[in-house]
Amino acid sequence: MQVVSIITPLFNTSKYLEETYKSVINQTFIDFEWIIIDDKSFDDSYLLANKLAQQDPRIKVLQVNENGGTAKARNFGLKHATGRYITFLDADDLLDPNYLEEQVKFIEKNGPIISSGYRRMAEHTTTDFFVPEVVDYKTILKGNPLSCLTTMYDRQVIGDRFFPENMEKVEDYVFWLDILKKGFVAKGNPKVLATYRISQGSKSHNKFKLIKYQYYVYHKTQGINWLKSWLYVIRWAFYGLKKYKNVR
Repeated sequence: MQVVSIITPLFNTSKYLEETYKSVINQTFIDFEWIIIDDKSFDDSYLLANKLAQQDPRIKVLQVNENGGTAKARNFGLKHATGRYITFLDADDLLDPNYLEEQVKFIEKNGPIISSGYRRMAEHTTTDFFVPEVVDYKTILKGNPLSCLTTMYDRQVIGDRFFPENMEKVEDYVFWLDILKKGFVAKGNPKVLATYRISQGSKSHNKFKLIKYQYYVYHKTQGINWLKSWLYVIRWAFYGLKKYKNVR
């Protein structure tokens, strides 16, 4: 049993996978497992992942029976994870060499859920994002500062949690909302410890296309009345514009 489980959904991202692989195996903290879940890629991602896994026994490559999306792939990985601390990594993102070391130190002092800063690498800019010192349920309703890339939680305290599989987008937002709604509070690690690639077509970049999904999150998954849900959607939109205003 490892201390940390890193969970990576994989779908047609072979061109980035080797760089992501290097960022994982070069961690200064070595007591981890890296679970890669292939979501029935139709490029050579699955073959490459298996090739890389042969070079390090800490890497486990799994494949779902049929393509089901990011949430289903992450849940599949969660069901196979053995680590106490859970963190996520998309197949095109990068961890700094000291990511795990710094995050484990921070969660041992500030747990059970933490999130660090990260740099956003877009087409024309690279900018840093810093998580607030404290994120509670009321805070996250106004906008989500918790990324899957740099958020880590203690499964012994939080328990087994899973992403909603019936949502096309913002399933990660619901995942964090449901955890914080239980009364847990996320603490922000001020250090920048990872790199998040932003493409023009990414789900998080196209904020205005997510409005209907955000309303669904507030009204349906969180049980907030329709008027207050729309007020939260407006707050979320302004938060998103501020968060990404320098990202080009």
